[in-house]
Amino acid sequence: MATHSAETARDLQSALRKAAPRDIIELNGAFGAVTLDGYRPEGPVTIRAAKPGAAHFESLLLSGCANLGFHGLSFWPLAPVPESRAKPYLVTAYPNSTGIEINDCLFRGRADSDNFARWSQADWNAAKIGAVLLRGESSVIRNSAAIGVYFGYGVSGRNSEIFNNLVFGFSGDGLRVTDDNCVVIGNRITDAMQIDQNHSDGFQAFKVKALLNGLVVKDNVLLEWTVRPDNPLRAKMQGISLHNGPYTNVVVRDNVVETSAANGIRLNAVKDVEVVGNRVRNANGPNGRHPWISLGNCSGRMVVENNEAEQFRLNPGVTQRGNRKPDYTARY
Repeated sequence: MATHSAETARDLQSALRKAAPRDIIELNGAFGAVTLDGYRPEGPVTIRAAKPGAAHFESLLLSGCANLGFHGLSFWPLAPVPESRAKPYLVTAYPNSTGIEINDCLFRGRADSDNFARWSQADWNAAKIGAVLLRGESSVIRNSAAIGVYFGYGVSGRNSEIFNNLVFGFSGDGLRVTDDNCVVIGNRITDAMQIDQNHSDGFQAFKVKALLNGLVVKDNVLLEWTVRPDNPLRAKMQGISLHNGPYTNVVVRDNVVETSAANGIRLNAVKDVEVVGNRVRNANGPNGRHPWISLGNCSGRMVVENNEAEQFRLNPGVTQRGNRKPDYTARY
């Protein structure tokens, strides 16, 4: 195992050409917008900041890469994000990039994103960039923080993982999964902003024109609002959303959802589904109507047990017990 160093994008590319499996590349400096194309070591190579805060990127694009881990890096644009119909991300990995890991990184829509609760709609539009979208198989986003971003974290390659991350202030969706056999565990998603026609979801999963097979959503906390109470951009965030279908083999367990929208947990067209131990409540206090846990057009094994929600809307054939009204005394 060897350690290399890099202070520019060219240094990084040179180090990657020399790197062997288990090598480390330590970064120190401002790297700008970087594209890495075709770096595929036979085993994992770690690219990390030499010390906390030492390495900043404006963006990172991965094409045809594999077995690369990015640790402790910072990402935000240094200029307003150009208006576009596309959904740009600070880190994007194309489908031909596999085995990519993002770990302990910081993502901002703008350098001052800690102040997002005081941003105007124009400010949000000038920082309209997502944190991470990994489109290749067997990818991981772990232990990272995104503050004041458009979309948070997304994976669209099978066998991928979003684990133990923070999204604090977002105007798109907090988390997205669009392929098979993915897990979303232990994330905290808060403070949804309404700046355009998008309807914010804390978590959303779908697969375009195909069956999504295998999904675990567990131990996540999705809170519509935690900051400035008079902010006019506060959104009505839907919680855990499987709106489209078809899906199969889905587990939604031990999550917390606090929202003023009707859909706390909505699952549509799922075969074989388990919804257990989730706590869903209204962000504005009890109202007896919503948010609800909803299962529609589902089939096969359907278990809904030991959940809290203002209302349960379940199609026939669901096995249910221990469901109850929310506890509004708990703090999340």
